Amino acid sequence: MPIDPFRDYTLEETRSLDLRDLFAEGIRDAEGRLLPVLQGIGSVAAAVQALDQKVPLYMVGLMLTNANEKTLLGAQRHPEDLLEELEKRGFTQFAGLVRAGIASCQNEDDYLMLVRWLGMVRNLMVLRSQAPTQPTES
Repeated sequence: MPIDPFRDYTLEETRSLDLRDLFAEGIRDAEGRLLPVLQGIGSVAAAVQALDQKVPLYMVGLMLTNANEKTLLGAQRHPEDLLEELEKRGFTQFAGLVRAGIASCQNEDDYLMLVRWLGMVRNLMVLRSQAPTQPTES
């Protein structure tokens, strides 16, 4: 089932969304903006699922540092430079999502937008990881 970028999803639905086709339409629209599915539910679902898989924030940060130092051609030729540690430690689902994003990039601008999107996913992971798990009493 395709992800509807204009629908509200519950947390449980977000956890179970299949993100394998998240980049099926690419990264950006004709005007160069991040696609709505990536802006909204795609980034939230990626963050929620990465946290559920216990992907360490520092590893996502390291991957982002490496991604920022790469060009699209470098990332396509050597994705292991970005993903080796994630894959070695068993975080293959998150690494696969990044690989799918790299594969969907048509040019350097797409790649730069993908790296920004991954930064947004990491930021959402930080926010979710710091949120209280139980409502506080006032």
